[in-house]
Amino acid sequence: MKNLKFILASLAAMALFAACNKPAEEPVKPSSEPATLSIDENYVQAKAAGGEYYFTYTLENPDGSKFEAVAQDEWIHSFDFTTEGEVNFVIEPNTSGTQRISKITLKYGKLSDSIVVTQSGETVEVEATIDFDFDINGPFVRMYTYPSPEGIRYYAWYYSVKGMETALAQSPGVTIEMYLERVVEVDISEAIYYGAYAGYSAADAVAEITLKGAAYQDFVLNGDTEFYAFACAVTDAGEIISDVVYTTFKTGVVESSNNVLTLSNIKVNTDRVSYDVTATNMDQYATIVLPAAEVENLTNEEFIAKFNKIDGYVSYLNFGSCSKSYLLHEEDADYYIYYFGYEYGMATTEIKREKIHTLSYNPETKAEFELSIDKVTHYRIKASLDVNPESALYYIDVCGVDESAEELQESVREAAQWYVDNGYYDHIATCYRIVGNKGSQEFEFTGLYSNTQYRVYAFGIDEKTGEFNTEVYFSDVITTPAQKVSESYITINTDKYYDGFDLIELYPNEFSDADGWAVLPLEVETHGDVVSYYYDVYIGDVTNTTYPTDDEIILDLVQYGKANEPLTYSYCYFNEVLTLIYFSKDSEDNNSAVTRIPLYLEPSKCADASELVLEPSVVVASKAERKF
Repeated sequence: MKNLKFILASLAAMALFAACNKPAEEPVKPSSEPATLSIDENYVQAKAAGGEYYFTYTLENPDGSKFEAVAQDEWIHSFDFTTEGEVNFVIEPNTSGTQRISKITLKYGKLSDSIVVTQSGETVEVEATIDFDFDINGPFVRMYTYPSPEGIRYYAWYYSVKGMETALAQSPGVTIEMYLERVVEVDISEAIYYGAYAGYSAADAVAEITLKGAAYQDFVLNGDTEFYAFACAVTDAGEIISDVVYTTFKTGVVESSNNVLTLSNIKVNTDRVSYDVTATNMDQYATIVLPAAEVENLTNEEFIAKFNKIDGYVSYLNFGSCSKSYLLHEEDADYYIYYFGYEYGMATTEIKREKIHTLSYNPETKAEFELSIDKVTHYRIKASLDVNPESALYYIDVCGVDESAEELQESVREAAQWYVDNGYYDHIATCYRIVGNKGSQEFEFTGLYSNTQYRVYAFGIDEKTGEFNTEVYFSDVITTPAQKVSESYITINTDKYYDGFDLIELYPNEFSDADGWAVLPLEVETHGDVVSYYYDVYIGDVTNTTYPTDDEIILDLVQYGKANEPLTYSYCYFNEVLTLIYFSKDSEDNNSAVTRIPLYLEPSKCADASELVLEPSVVVASKAERKF
């Protein structure tokens, strides 16, 4: 089997590692790596008046080559490389009255990258005023804008006051107006650049992100936070033709939550911690592990501010009870487990934390194993592994019966070395810490074949050196049973469907987007030992089992279908051939027979909308637009 699961486990663990409280140290790249050059911007948009402009670049692994910038046209000149990572240049005034386009190529030795430059024709500045008004409900903001003259095109958005303070502190001499003007330029240039890929003209792209006349925009922002609302007039081509005007507004406080969070089952090791969080409702909350030295003396307000600045903080957000595991960076060190309700940048419950202390590394620590096989199906093996001591690092997987201990360890070593050689980790021991395990655990090995012999194996690893420090432990031979069709199954009744227009009248919130659709309730009824099920409505006749086969349907439904939804409402086309398909799995991993039901929904056969009775705000709707 050659450890096919190693890569999957490694990738999953890499995601886990990335979610830890601190980023891992960057692996040391060999000096032989080639230089790379890339321009950070896609597009420079210049005013008709011209002037001084710049773009930034990223150079990695410099090799001592010289920089050179070449403009396609003479109206771009005077390149200056004085500031590292930045190229400054001059654009001449454009008196032609029409927009002009050119290109700059940045060269570094044999490397090169290019950037597009556009310059507007002569434009007339306007005296524009744009007034603001706001409806604010906690983090929900409706921003009204009233331009004068009324017919001007304008750009309006928001920016964090604290973000502005930070930006200005790093840019001496730059004013708020100057910074907001740059924000507008960047947003419009990016819209033009990326819009081109979707077939938009520059004017179309600008129209997509700008406004005309009195208008409003809705935002969901962090609660209890100050923002700038800002706006300026622009041409149809996106050039700024008025001063940037701005005002401030503050979002309201987010409602508190009555979610009660409880921490339990904490397991601490030299370099990792795992624990459970129990929640009493489905309100959102956050949990994270941070070094005590970083947070020991922070107030709640300071901690929330710190949390809001963490890159990828959304990965720490949860709904309902959960189990968490984090890799840590220091042995024999203090950490805090934080857990608290969280919405829109604010804590919605008491901020709780519990202090933990990581264990110390012992080079004499070697794992001893005791394995129990808990369940075997045609597809998976469930096993429990008791490890002594709990701090011992080990690797565990499943293999074929013919693979020797030497072959398995060499395969694991080669896979880990590949990750080191390609810069994912600085040392092979670091890789083993990511893909390895500590402590007694339950494991599932899936993707197995029926009527096939396997063994579970495990061996110990020194977490500092990466050396294997035990023999390979093998379980007894395990033979997976034959796959069979499950006697358990689900049914979905398709007798009634409704006209979306009628449902909107009765339930405008739940079916607000149902106009023009046939709404088919898909309510699942289980029969027997059903542990999971999948279903979906396909466009076309998919009742022929020759193609797609049942196996192909099962794979497609598992990847893309509705999974374990007891009731959904499928928005279907009227007067078109459709097929409802479903199947279920039992506790032995056996699939039921695949059921395929042809559908043809006609407006004249819709049931009376009054026959549909539902609780508010429980509708899960999806549009039947997929073809196999």
